[in-house]
Amino acid sequence: MCMSAFELWAATPTPFRADESLATEVVPAQSEHLVALGIDGAFVGGTTGESMALTVDERAELISAWAEHRGDRLLLGAHVGDLSLVDARRLARHAADAGVDLIAAVAPFYGEPPSVTAIVDYLAAIADAAPDVPLCYYHIPSMTGLRAAPSAVVEQAVTRVPTLRAVKFTDGDLQEYVRTREAAEGIRVYFGRDELLPAGVACGATGAIGSLYNILAPVAREVVARLRAGEVETALELHRPFRSIATVADRWGSIPVVKELINRFGPDAGAARAPWGRLSPDAVAAVDGLVEELKAVAS
Repeated sequence: MCMSAFELWAATPTPFRADESLATEVVPAQSEHLVALGIDGAFVGGTTGESMALTVDERAELISAWAEHRGDRLLLGAHVGDLSLVDARRLARHAADAGVDLIAAVAPFYGEPPSVTAIVDYLAAIADAAPDVPLCYYHIPSMTGLRAAPSAVVEQAVTRVPTLRAVKFTDGDLQEYVRTREAAEGIRVYFGRDELLPAGVACGATGAIGSLYNILAPVAREVVARLRAGEVETALELHRPFRSIATVADRWGSIPVVKELINRFGPDAGAARAPWGRLSPDAVAAVDGLVEELKAVAS
């Protein structure tokens, strides 16, 4: 499988039916949609995928569906992190058996903030359950509340977790992003803040994982190309829709807003589950405005 010069993964929404049951029958269409957009990989069951609103059995079923239907043109990453290490290890084994290319995990996030050593212990236990699959540490403090420096996690984990190969860095701290990139050889640090993509590229990003690439992957690639050509102002103007979406998502909730937008431009994955739920009429109107803005660039 030939990867692009800038590796782009879409963080996929989890499809639900009207009764909020899991709708894995939508996965083949989602996979075809990503291939048509030129996406390199599907990142399944993460924040956009509402993983913490799914049962462990549902998460396993979702991974199996994507493994079956991704075809031969998509890499597959599965988020397996869970407050229960037993469940996280179970999901890691299941993902490995299904044939994923990458497993990812957030650190435990409930209760006292874990030390860096505790986070590395947790990652090591997950990696041990899937010893033949590369591991990605998923840093997203806006959701987990954890402020342990991912650079420190990488520095310690690189000697204790032999399968550690990547970090999904979903934060706006660009100085820490650079530190994490420099923390160890051979660790790819995917940039995860779509609305800050130009800044991430300027700080050395060679790949990104994000929800908006379900819609705007070709635009993102053009942004990267223009930046690398030194056309900064053009790149920033091309990137404007990402920032517009972030403004609406910050007001009305990132998960339901982004899911509604993805539904408008691809296979319908249904509404978000609780605690996010359906959008209010005012929020839907805001999304309608974004759809009009995006039509010119997302077609």
